[in-house]
Amino acid sequence: MNGKISNYLLYLGFIPNKIGYKYLVDIISMGVKGGDILPLSKNGYVTLSAKYKKSASTIEKDIQNAVSAAWLKGDVDILNEEFGSTIDMKKGKPSNKHFILTAIEKIGYLNGVKY
Repeated sequence: MNGKISNYLLYLGFIPNKIGYKYLVDIISMGVKGGDILPLSKNGYVTLSAKYKKSASTIEKDIQNAVSAAWLKGDVDILNEEFGSTIDMKKGKPSNKHFILTAIEKIGYLNGVKY
């Protein structure tokens, strides 16, 4: 599962050496497996903060930085195709929540999971 998620993130232009990248792989994996990650600030980030011994706000910021870096360096056409309707026009990228939920949906379909 994590291999598919990593391949998907790399396809989108994510940089694997960003710390938020591994947090994204974990939280997307949790979501695809049906884990309770919402609300992110109370469930998803808290679960990761316990695993990595970091604060939930640090996890959130690191994921934000990874998403921002992908939007700066990734293929804009691919990103718009995958996430076009979730992009905040003021920020030029989706929120962490929109990114994570859309990625879970896309990867879930790749794995035959129906929502």
